[in-house]
Amino acid sequence: MQNAEALMQNIDTSKDLAELDCLLEELGGETEAQCELLREHLEGARTYLLGSMPTEYALSLRMADEALSCVSNRHLRARIEHFIQSQE
Repeated sequence: MQNAEALMQNIDTSKDLAELDCLLEELGGETEAQCELLREHLEGARTYLLGSMPTEYALSLRMADEALSCVSNRHLRARIEHFIQSQE
């Protein structure tokens, strides 16, 4: 991942918040209930994004990326992976 401060400068906060909220809502469904750890990392990323904490934001996204295998829905997994990669 690039420098954390540079990461925050390249982020469209409102767009990224909306996308994170959408992904979190989909993860909240019964079909993805086994993804609690991934959900925690994405919720943490959301909090750090709002708080302008670039290092913590990047770390939460990295940890979310490592927990992606729990998502059984391939389309949702690809969307989450794309979001994480777009933040690098």
